Amino acid sequence: MDLLLQADDIYASYDQRRVLKGVGLSLHRGEILGLIGTNGAGKTTLMGVLAGTHKHDHGRITLDGEKFVPDSIAEAQACGVGHIPQNFRIDPELTVAEAIFRGTFQSGKSHGELRDHAAKLIRDIGISMDPDVTVGTLIRAEQALVEVLRMVAEEAQLVIMDEVAASLPDHDVAVLHQVLRMLTMQGRAIIYITHRLDEVRSIAHRIAVMRDGRVHTMVEASQTDVDELAFLLLQQELEKVARPVGPADGEEALRIANLSVADRVRGVSFSVTKGEVFGLVGTHKSGVYELVEALAGVNPCTSGGIYLQGSLVHIRRTQDAERLKIGYSPNVADTLDSASSIAAGLQQGNDARRESLQDEITQLRGIADVVHRMRINTTNLQGAISTLSGGDRQKVELARWISADCDVLILSHPSRGIDIGAKEMVYRMLTQLTRTGVAIILVSSDLSEMVNWCHRIGVMRDGGLVTIEANANTNEDVLVHHMMGVKFESGSRPARRVKN
Repeated sequence: MDLLLQADDIYASYDQRRVLKGVGLSLHRGEILGLIGTNGAGKTTLMGVLAGTHKHDHGRITLDGEKFVPDSIAEAQACGVGHIPQNFRIDPELTVAEAIFRGTFQSGKSHGELRDHAAKLIRDIGISMDPDVTVGTLIRAEQALVEVLRMVAEEAQLVIMDEVAASLPDHDVAVLHQVLRMLTMQGRAIIYITHRLDEVRSIAHRIAVMRDGRVHTMVEASQTDVDELAFLLLQQELEKVARPVGPADGEEALRIANLSVADRVRGVSFSVTKGEVFGLVGTHKSGVYELVEALAGVNPCTSGGIYLQGSLVHIRRTQDAERLKIGYSPNVADTLDSASSIAAGLQQGNDARRESLQDEITQLRGIADVVHRMRINTTNLQGAISTLSGGDRQKVELARWISADCDVLILSHPSRGIDIGAKEMVYRMLTQLTRTGVAIILVSSDLSEMVNWCHRIGVMRDGGLVTIEANANTNEDVLVHHMMGVKFESGSRPARRVKN
């Protein structure tokens, strides 16, 4: 294969902190290079250097044999480098055609011309998408494909994808992978960043492991496994997580009866007990998100009842949910004030009172303990949240909710963008919460995570609850079968059915 990218001895700093410490990396045309590392290892900074958003301090980069030192995104794009960042955002008012060609030399053409060009790209890639619909009507997986099509329209030779599939369900990830393989067949090269170790093995040719600002190891994807990758990342073996056995045996914490939300959720009923982790899964159009938003007061229900500790309650606003001790961490990026300090971000709200110096010291010790346990990469608790990596910002958001005084805690994609070591700690913290009687409703597209963490899992499809699976009775294939209404084989082991 032809060498496309060569980076040697790259150093880079952020906010007076040295992040990259001599990175070396190579990439060939037609290759997908997986890039993994714990949060704060330097992955996003390295991609910023390549994409023209961050200047490096020292080292040499060549692209297609030429010296490559981009001063801006536009210059990197002109040189053939395209970047899809971790928390990409597209103007929801743009049509698919406009979004695909935004920022390219074709963007000034009439919408009719753009539509025709977009329709051809979509056909060539082999996906189904209407170039005239607005981006705001698309689910996240479809928006990710729009961004990949933008890379094709830009004629990018090097495509950088930073955690783009972090919150996509398995079947959407499979479609994305299919498109990426088609791009490599055209001679393009891809750097693919993910924390899903099984995913990176399935899509990459080689896998670079970053630790502490350097590429420590490069392995062939076909010659490694998840356990070895986890060890290379953490330098220790992960403890095996025991799946919950049997139902949680607490009293009823929450019950919903015949709940509906406009035409998106219809007649859903279930209960969650104290100390239970109850999972909810479904496609983006299944009604899962509208259901949990109704419980959190974001978009109230239109009919049906919500009961807490057996009493009917009315949740019309988020303030109602908060008053009733229902916490909700939504599936949105960077909900924290980036200008606030890390310590402030880990506190619950602006009304955290410290009656004495001793109280303040105790609180700071607690914050330092959370930072250590969650492996948040910082040397300054009073530093701005904006100095953290995307994954570490997610950890702050998650830790803030886990430490909240809630009776019911709803978490949407809690492990999005965080490394495998931190996921293990998140699970431990959630387990500790359930032991205090907190009921947890977990929404995630990572079905392996759901199977490993939840006592029961409710599956939604077309606005209704189609089944509730006990942990011992299910696996990822069973869940996808119910989500899609068709059989789906991922290669997982057979479901463990309970004998009657």
